[in-house]
Parts: sequence; C-alpha cells; structure tokens
Amino acid sequence: MGFRAWKAATLDRLSAGSMVAQTDRGAVEYAAVGTGPPVLVIHGSPGGYDQGLLIVRRLNDPQLQFIAVSRPGYLRTPIETGRSPEDQADALAALLDVLGVPQASVIAVSGGGPSALQFALRYPGRCCGLVLISARTQRLLRVPLGLRILDSALGCSDAVGWFWNLLAGCLRGRHYANESLRMELAQTLFPYSLRRAGRSNDTFNFIHLPVYSLSEIRQPALVIHGTADRIVTWSNAEFAAGTIPDAQLIRIPDAGHLVSLEQHLRLKILGFLKAHAPAGLSGAAT
Repeated sequence: MGFRAWKAATLDRLSAGSMVAQTDRGAVEYAAVGTGPPVLVIHGSPGGYDQGLLIVRRLNDPQLQFIAVSRPGYLRTPIETGRSPEDQADALAALLDVLGVPQASVIAVSGGGPSALQFALRYPGRCCGLVLISARTQRLLRVPLGLRILDSALGCSDAVGWFWNLLAGCLRGRHYANESLRMELAQTLFPYSLRRAGRSNDTFNFIHLPVYSLSEIRQPALVIHGTADRIVTWSNAEFAAGTIPDAQLIRIPDAGHLVSLEQHLRLKILGFLKAHAPAGLSGAAT
C-alpha cells in the first residue's frame, strides 16, 4: 500500500473508531468499550484514544466500561479544549457530564499522569480510584536525547508512520511475538501530524509542572512503575506512592518505560478497579 492510500485508510480507521462529544469545555474525542462501572483511560505522550484502547485490549474485561479519550491536541480533540492539566481535568469531567456518568475510576499511562492527578484533586467526588502506569507525577528536568531524536524523526513527515507500518508487516507473525506490544504501541504515534500539537503542549507542561499536593488525594491509588524507566523516572512513582495517603506501589525491577500488562499485572489492575467501583454503578456512554 502506498503512502497516500495508507494515510487515508489510517484516518478513516481512526475516525470510525471514536466519537466526538461537544462539551461545555470544548470537543472531546472518545471511544467506549464494554459495560459496567466506568473507567476513564488517559493516554500518554504522544498518543490518542487508540493508545487507550490498546490498554483496554490488554486488560480484556467486558464487565467494565472503558472510556478511552484523546487529550487536547491529539487526533480529533482540539488543543483549545484544554492546554493545562487542570483544564484537561475539567474537560474530562465535562465529558462525563455529557455521557451521563457521575463517577469513574481512572487509568493514566505515562504523560496522562498530570491530567489524571488533577481530575482526582479537582473532582474528588467523581474519581473512584487511580491506576498510574509509568505515569509522570513530577517536573521533567531534561528531555532525554532519545525522545528529542524521536520527536524530530516523527515530525519530519507522516511517511515515517507509513514506513513503520511496512516494517511491522514484515515482522508480524515471525519470532518477534514478544515485541507485539511495542509494535502495537508504535502504531498509536501515527499519523504524527494529528498528534504534534498535543505532544508539544505536553512537553511544555511537563517542564513547568508544579509540585502537586498529592497528600490531598483521598482516593485509593495503584502505582505501577519500572525501576529502570528512563523516560519517566522511578522517582515519579516514589513521589506518588509516598505522598498519596492510600496508595499501593507495584515495583517492577529492572523494567523500562513500557511496563507490559503481564497476566499478574492485569489481574491486579482489574481487581483494584472492581474493588473500588461504586456498587451498582454502570456506565452510560454510547
């Protein structure tokens, strides 16, 4: 498949897989999967609702209703919906209003951490619990060289995504099965032109991130992090788990940023979500 055909097909797939809610905070793109107690899924940087759905597929539990969102500047959520983590938390609450969801648990991955923490702080009555996976909770002191190179490469042209898709097709089905999560995750970076605004905004926010008063969070939290993470360092997990009063820390020795949802982690996450979901609460998203 040529570049133009690939990009057109990718855009069609992304548009068909989600909806856009018009909230009083602006447009918010989302996709809802499953039934039962609602769980907001907040993607990393870069990403989009499709990255959230990757986490949903790994968890694979239809008894929960997962609502994967695109944060402002990603895919079909305009950057004007909310540039700061505080504004993004307000947009999440406005989305729940439109969907008729009074409360939800939250899963935040990587760069989705600040928005999730602000949602818990600003809307304590609407957040049932937090799952933070390799999540940023502290200021970014220095952008790693690898990320700077990645941003430069992705920003050159959407053809980078097309080439990656060709490469992934060649490797798929061979002895690279243990790399399947990384291959799927990479697909949620493209087309980068639809994610560039969000990524740039995130970098600004991360560099200027204040020290959040996490001791004020009263919801239970599950913090999962690899000790060898070079993108969002281990200190982010230590800060969150050591400051949020009701936090449980799962330490993955020698693991990097892409902490895979292995079976034991999957069961722990699902157990946490179900243990802290309000009794009888079902999602109303459509």
